[in-house]
Formats: sequence, structure tokens, C-alpha cells
Amino acid sequence: MLIKFKFVMGILLLCNMAAFAGVTITAPKSGATLGPSVQFIASATSDAGKPISSMIIYVDNKADYTTYSKSLNKTLSLSSGSHTAVIKSWDSAGHVYSNSVSFKVSGSYTPPTGGGNTITAIQAMPSWGSCSDCAGKGGNGPIAPYSMTEHQSSPSMTGNSTRFWIGGTTPYSDALWWKGVPASPSAHHFTYDLYFYIQNPSASEALEFDLNVAYNGRYYVFGNQCNPKSSHTWDVYDAPDGHWVSTGVGCPTFPAYKWNHVSIAMERTADSRLHYVSITYNGVTHYINRYIASRASSSGNWVSVDFQMDGDSKQTDYSVWLDKVNLSYY
Repeated sequence: MLIKFKFVMGILLLCNMAAFAGVTITAPKSGATLGPSVQFIASATSDAGKPISSMIIYVDNKADYTTYSKSLNKTLSLSSGSHTAVIKSWDSAGHVYSNSVSFKVSGSYTPPTGGGNTITAIQAMPSWGSCSDCAGKGGNGPIAPYSMTEHQSSPSMTGNSTRFWIGGTTPYSDALWWKGVPASPSAHHFTYDLYFYIQNPSASEALEFDLNVAYNGRYYVFGNQCNPKSSHTWDVYDAPDGHWVSTGVGCPTFPAYKWNHVSIAMERTADSRLHYVSITYNGVTHYINRYIASRASSSGNWVSVDFQMDGDSKQTDYSVWLDKVNLSYY
């Protein structure tokens, strides 16, 4: 703590000056040798009396995680070897604070991958379910016109894509589609793999790619969305708390007029938690490594894959084509 001495009328006063301003890193410890999953715990305080607006973890000069709060607790999967992490924070006045820590990682992280069984061409399967209001907050959002048209030859990678469309005039209206698949809900590892094509990406508030698993009295809502207009990141859904959580993995405006590849690896753990393992987007893999509790369920045992389109403040019509939608599990 910084102490300033001041004499007033012959009396010595002690004045506290911006106690502990800056970034405090609690973990990892400097010089430590750690496993491949490294936990970062830090907090920040402004010396200007302003609230902290954001914090970023940079590992070896690469931004790996962002949070819009005054503290963070994030586990990152890192390669073997020596690393230096810099954690920076910003207050609402734009002042920047930083601290760094150096450590070593021993061993390597090998995430679970899809395998065993694969269900292919899900986009071309009949009898998808759909709704609009149920896609909104609390399952009771505004209603938008929407449609789904299968067996499209163009644009397509296989000659059998499916077009999803949303329109209307009510801002922030959404549409959700889902398809129950014959995957075993007792499986522990799932990979949702697909390609999407969009012509007017500026009209999309977000795109959502979900997996839902109900098994043995528990409900696992694996929500994954690319949110280019709000968080600007890939987000995962925390169902027990009912909100989206940024992964810190960047997701800018979708590339237009090209096929974009998404592969999402997830795990249903032995202690009934959801494990968001990784997101691979257009060839770049990001390890999320986040655990979230499941919820109680009485709906039997089943698996479904979901796709959701979100409208923005202008609710401009737009379409998305899906192709090569596969689910691997074991």
C-alpha cells in the first residue's frame, strides 16, 4: 500500500493513496511448472477511481481471453514449454494497467475428438422442428416469419444443402430449428461439424449451433454461438444461470459468399457436467475447456442438433445455407 505523509497544524496524518492500483495476478505463480491446463486468476483496480471495463490475457504476445469485468478466472490449455503471460486491464477513462508472469508447462493437452459413430447429412433429414417465439429470451420472444427449404443444389458442397431464412419487421426476432438424431445419449464425447454459407452477414445478430442431450435424469444444453455484433466472440451457454458466457475467442462478422467450417467438440462428463472442449472455425482450433453444470430433466433420453438465426436491430431479411452437417459421438 502506498502511504503519503502529510503535516497539518503540527499533526502527522496518514493518507491512503489508491491502494493496490493495477493488476494483481493470483495464479499462476511466477516460475511455476504446471500441467497443460493453466488457471489464470487476476483482478484489477484503477488509480483514477474509475470502474474497470475489461481485462485481457495475452500469452506469448497473443490475446487468448477477454472479459468485461474487473476480475477473471479462466483456464487455458497451453503447449509444453516456457510461457510469458501479460494481463492488461482498462478502466472507463481509458487508463491501461498491466502485470506479467512467466512459467513453464510440462506435458500436452489432448482433447477428446469425435469418433466411433457419425451421423451424416443431418441438414437433409426430414421432419425438423422449428419455432420463432421459443428462440427468444425465456422462450417467449417476438415472432418472425421464417422458412427452411431442403435439397438445394446451389450454393452447395454436396448438391444437397438446406436454406434457412428469417425476415419480418420486429427487431431482434429469432428463429430456431432442431432435429432429433439417433445418437446414443449415453455417449460422453460429441463433435458437431458443419459448413454454412451466408450472403448478407451484416444482417445477422448471431448464429447459434447447439447440441442437446437428455440422459438419465439430466439435461445437457450445449449452446454455442458466434456473436459478431455484441460480444464479438464465440459464446457458450450457461443453462443453470440462463446467460451466455464469452469464451474470449474472436468471432467477427461472418465471411460472405463462401463456405465456413465449424467443428465444435463437447463432452458429457462422468460427474454430469458439460465440458465445452474446443471450437474449430475455418481451420483454426481454440480450446475452450470450460465446465458448466447440467440441469435435472424428466424428458427421457434423447439427442438433438439445433441451428438458430438471430435478427438484429433492423431485422433485415437474410438466409443461411447449411451443408455437410454431421454429428460424431462415442
